Amino acid sequence: MRKTWFVVALICFGLWAASPAKAGSSICDAVVSNLVANCGFETGDFTGWTLSGNTTNPGGNYYGVDAFDANSGNFGAYLSEDEISSTNPLILSQVVPIQTGQSFNVTITFYLDQDTPPATGYTHTFVASLGGNTLLNLAPTVSSPGPNGVWTEYTFTVSDATLTSGLLSFTARNDDSYWSLDDVSVVAPEPSSVLLIGTALGALVLLRRMSAAE
Repeated sequence: MRKTWFVVALICFGLWAASPAKAGSSICDAVVSNLVANCGFETGDFTGWTLSGNTTNPGGNYYGVDAFDANSGNFGAYLSEDEISSTNPLILSQVVPIQTGQSFNVTITFYLDQDTPPATGYTHTFVASLGGNTLLNLAPTVSSPGPNGVWTEYTFTVSDATLTSGLLSFTARNDDSYWSLDDVSVVAPEPSSVLLIGTALGALVLLRRMSAAE
């Protein structure tokens, strides 16, 4: 009987250790093992993120973090750029700690809203990529605006064996309005977690055999 309880405890420990829960006020804060820092911009700014490309931003009119652009929680990011030099888009990025070259699937999720469709003569583009893999490439037009005025959830799965790095990047151009971005998550099982899950499954098989022998 003691052996049976020991195996049960081993299973529980393996599953608990492999799935550490996170809590927060944004959807992405509750995603188990999310690797993205400041995933919902709940710091009220771009802490944990790097801004590059066209970073012209007089008065904070072109990009920033505010409550109006939140999908969940208290804050979200709005992304546009200076129309005068709009051929050089704004890039928001961060390096997430992914162990590349393994054979595990990486899941990337984020929420995006195009405030309004592009007017004639203006350009809207949005590109999301991870480790050299293009995940999303949007180029709305006047006649084909795509989703606008509503939050859309985008989810992608790639093998980390195809990733050259853990660079997560969002490249945004919006000449006459804004893209709103929030709740970004990247989840990749660590080898240690996979080992613990394997241990738990092995313990479950052992428990079944022990129960059958009793």
